[in-house]
Amino acid sequence: MLGKAFYNEALTPKSINFNFRKTMIQRIQTLFLLGALILMTLLFFFPLAELIDTANNSYSFIYRGIPSLKEGEAMIFKAYPIAILILVIVLNLIVTIFSYKKRMRQIRLTVFNIFCMLGVVGLIYYNVNSQLEPMQAIANYSIINAFPLISVVLSYLAIRSIGKDEAMIRSMDRIR
Repeated sequence: MLGKAFYNEALTPKSINFNFRKTMIQRIQTLFLLGALILMTLLFFFPLAELIDTANNSYSFIYRGIPSLKEGEAMIFKAYPIAILILVIVLNLIVTIFSYKKRMRQIRLTVFNIFCMLGVVGLIYYNVNSQLEPMQAIANYSIINAFPLISVVLSYLAIRSIGKDEAMIRSMDRIR
């Protein structure tokens, strides 16, 4: 009878209206942001580049830098700014996804993320190329390096969808 008092009608399966359009997962911009989040998270698990020196030794450039070939030795090159920036991007994407009720904040955070993603691409390229000459190596970039650029496109599409939502909400407010 709580249902009758609350809904002012009998609770039958046909009368219960689940409005899935209001849930955050159903919104297309959330799916775009989730795709960007997955792509940026994958940067933690795969090597970004491979450096091959003149002695034919292969070094993997991962998000933290270039680890030594022997266990227990110090890293050859540390690239902690890349790791920190990727972590900031991933955390920012999580915050952006869950701030779906505040669309203008979502747009601002996504624009900030786009600049950070472009910064990651530049930092990876700079750090790999800065190690080519001292190591006398050749760089083979991984396809993983395209993930931040794909994430930029997904973030742009999310901004467009968020803007459409905001315009629709504002037009509804004008009609009232």
